[in-house]
Amino acid sequence: MSSRGWRNLCFVLGAVCIVQLWRDCHRAPEDVVAAECPAPAASARPGHVVAADGTGGERAPAAPAEPAPSGLSFYGFSVPPWAVWLAPHPGEDLRSYRDRVLPLAQSAIAPQRARVARSRDSFAALANLDDHQRAELDGATQEAASALEERVMGAVMNGELAPSAFKPMAGVGLARDMLDIVGRGNRRFLDSLTDDQRAKLAGSPFDFGDYLVFSTPWENALSFLD
Repeated sequence: MSSRGWRNLCFVLGAVCIVQLWRDCHRAPEDVVAAECPAPAASARPGHVVAADGTGGERAPAAPAEPAPSGLSFYGFSVPPWAVWLAPHPGEDLRSYRDRVLPLAQSAIAPQRARVARSRDSFAALANLDDHQRAELDGATQEAASALEERVMGAVMNGELAPSAFKPMAGVGLARDMLDIVGRGNRRFLDSLTDDQRAKLAGSPFDFGDYLVFSTPWENALSFLD
C-alpha cells in the first residue's frame, strides 16, 4: 500500500476510535464498593476494637475496598485518564465541552498551521505561481472545507454519528465521502498548474490534503453555540 493509502486508512481508523470512545464515555460507570468499617486505632491489636464503654470486642476483618477506576477499558485496550478527560464528560453540554477543550486544540494545532503556511509560500515561490493559481488553491481549499463541514453536519443531523447507534461501517462510508471531497479539491488545484509546476510539486513537501486539514479554521463551525 502506498504512503497516501496508509495515511487515509489512519484517518478512517482514527475517526472510528474517536466515536467509539465518545459512546463509551456516556455509559453509566459501575459503582465502586467502599470499605464500610473504620480503620482500628493504632493502639489496638489486629482484629480487636475498643468500644465506647472501654470494653473490647472482636470484629470480622473488613473487605478491602475496590480501587477507583482510572480510565476506560474496552476490547482489551486501556484508555489513560488524560485521554478520558479530553472526551466529553457525562452530563456535559456541547458548549461547555467546546469551551474546555477548544483552547487546548488551538494551541496544539498552531505549530502545524504555521508549518503548512510556510510550506505553501515555499512552493508558491518555487513553482512561481501566479495570482490566478494562488486564488485557485485558496478557492479549492475553501470549497473542500465547506463541503466537508456540510457532510459532517448532515451525518450528525440524520443520526449517522449517533453514539448509541453508531456502526463502524457508517464511519467508513463517511470517511470515504470525505476523502472524495478532498480528492476533488486537489484535482481543482492540480488543474490550475502547468506540467512543469506539477513536477515541482512532486518534489516539494507541500501537499493539498495536509494544507486543507491544518489551515482551515474548523473551530469557526462551532460559533453557532454562542
